[in-house]
Amino acid sequence: MPFRPASTSHSRRVRVSCRAERQQEARSHDTDQSRRSLLLAGPVLLAGLGVSPFLAETAQAEIETNKSVISVRGLSAFQRSAQRNYLAQRSEKEIKKVVTAGDAPIALRVVLHDAATYDVATGKGGLNGSIVNSEELSRPENKDLKSFVDKLAGVKQTIDDRGKVAGQGPISWADLIVLAAKVAHVLSWTEQKVKRATVASGGSTIADAFGAAFPVPLGRMDADSADDAVKIPTQSASPAEVKEFFNKLGNESKGGFGSGKPPFWERPTFLLWSGAQPDPAAAEASLAADDDFKFWKNKYDRSRRTVTRTEYEVDFITFFTKLANLGAKFDSNKYLYPITLELPKIK
Repeated sequence: MPFRPASTSHSRRVRVSCRAERQQEARSHDTDQSRRSLLLAGPVLLAGLGVSPFLAETAQAEIETNKSVISVRGLSAFQRSAQRNYLAQRSEKEIKKVVTAGDAPIALRVVLHDAATYDVATGKGGLNGSIVNSEELSRPENKDLKSFVDKLAGVKQTIDDRGKVAGQGPISWADLIVLAAKVAHVLSWTEQKVKRATVASGGSTIADAFGAAFPVPLGRMDADSADDAVKIPTQSASPAEVKEFFNKLGNESKGGFGSGKPPFWERPTFLLWSGAQPDPAAAEASLAADDDFKFWKNKYDRSRRTVTRTEYEVDFITFFTKLANLGAKFDSNKYLYPITLELPKIK
């Protein structure tokens, strides 16, 4: 006999309990958490039974239930996305508590120095979180990054502790440093828009409504040890030195006719190198001594004179994402966890 939802002529009340086991944090009875659990468990399943999810909040009677577990392998694309998004949202929330707009250059420099170890010939190195290893962090080119890494260490502990309650594994350092760079730059861009707006609230509105989308795919795996050392240009490096460094970064081409542009040619080099320096404006001026870089400086200066700064931000996000994925190894099941459903026995 098909299941029929309770009608007004029946006095029996049904309580449907549908929760994601281990997913809820300490405030498991919070309304937002309850709704998240229903979404992760799959509202389609409830709808198929003809039961409204809102009965879970209003019904009181106890009935027998059947327990069913959806394994990680059996999660739908929607559920996988929801679990990863949940991690990203709570991670960015914690990052914002300690990272400021002024941290944008050093946050980008951490990502750059971590990715710079990528060896295209062997596939070793790259964006794998090895930058936080004490051996790698103590190298001359990385010493000034320690203060920022230490700042993120506390954030990581908080994210991981709350993740245990939610049922998610610890966030990788590789993912954390990328998210931190994203957060710092979005804060910096918002600050610039507020300064340029006639009214501060107008700048915030523009930043929220017209800010470029900045997606960060998660699932990067961490290295177990420090990567081999590479020569990274100093802050006072000439445009030619910077160009040579980026030309080799992730470049499989041997050069010659028909080889095409390297992954990080003058356009991304201008954005990523200058943005990663303690004084980005001074770094841009230094690069502009080279005509190839001067063209891009003029182009992005025009964009940044507008309130929305769209072209500059979109290009930065595009090339930052390429850098953040350089040599990175992704685990498609990272941060995912099984979902337990409890549904009423149908008699």
